[in-house]
Amino acid sequence: MRAGVLAARVGAAAVSALLVCAGLTQAYESAQAGTGVRDKLKIIAPAAPGGGWDTTARELQRAAQHNGLSESVEVLNVEGAGGTIGLARVVNQSGDPNTLMLTGTTMLGAVAINGTPHQVSDTTPIAKITEDYDAIVVPADSPLHSIHDLMRRWADDPGAVAVGGGSIGSLDHLLAGSAAGAAGAGPGGLNYIAYSGGGEMVAALLGGHLDVGVGNTNEISDQVAAGELRALAVSAPHRTPDLPGVPTLRESGFDIVLSNWRGLVAAPGIDERQARDIRDFVRRLVATPQWQDALRRNNWVDAFQTGAEFDRTLRAEAELIRGITTSLGLA
Repeated sequence: MRAGVLAARVGAAAVSALLVCAGLTQAYESAQAGTGVRDKLKIIAPAAPGGGWDTTARELQRAAQHNGLSESVEVLNVEGAGGTIGLARVVNQSGDPNTLMLTGTTMLGAVAINGTPHQVSDTTPIAKITEDYDAIVVPADSPLHSIHDLMRRWADDPGAVAVGGGSIGSLDHLLAGSAAGAAGAGPGGLNYIAYSGGGEMVAALLGGHLDVGVGNTNEISDQVAAGELRALAVSAPHRTPDLPGVPTLRESGFDIVLSNWRGLVAAPGIDERQARDIRDFVRRLVATPQWQDALRRNNWVDAFQTGAEFDRTLRAEAELIRGITTSLGLA
């Protein structure tokens, strides 16, 4: 064999070997980067099956599976203490790049009230994905015809107004406390009764056991449309499509805007490359037709944020909710 041909073949073999090595290095670096969410994803819903967090987790699971974004997607329900049991589990899984957990307003409220050893800031923030809003409602035959009527009742005798909503620390509770505070009710002045779900609260309201109810606009819009309930105000920055004729608290003269937002966090201890990979995964997930369909079916507002923007939102929300719970005498 001529020397030139031999040299060419040796050179080609060397280049091929370099390419293989480069490919192996890239594959190794990708594995180290935490692409586990594409291989085996666990989504923790920090509540019982059937609630808002569980519904969101299963919609994410459906979208990921339908689009082949992950080979395996499992939803785990870790319920208890307003989501803080699930929070503790994620914090204790430091360095795990395969797990995402839903978080949001209720968890921040529970953390502030329960004095838990873990904060949502102990996790790795990934993205905010949805939000929706609450309405303050009364039975159709109530003497309270506007939010101003309710504010006057609260100002006169806050303890005489029985208000029902979700769990202690939930958006329902935070909104009721903020509104009562705007009317002049001091800490402990709110007569709040917690229910396990919106259905129970509505039943108590229609049964005459409550004067006022606070609930998600999605959950009570049918009763409002049927004329069973009257909505006095919503907590959104603008009027909502499911209750288009109901004024916001802000346009009624009360600077209160609160949302029931939901987001995703990962375990602490993952490196920046792993966090970036997970954020990219979630960005692709929320762009799928299945997730966009889930937003429409559930009347969720698309509130996607990630990176530094979500970090700032998370800090601001934690501070806001800490202030509300303190004013309620709960923190």
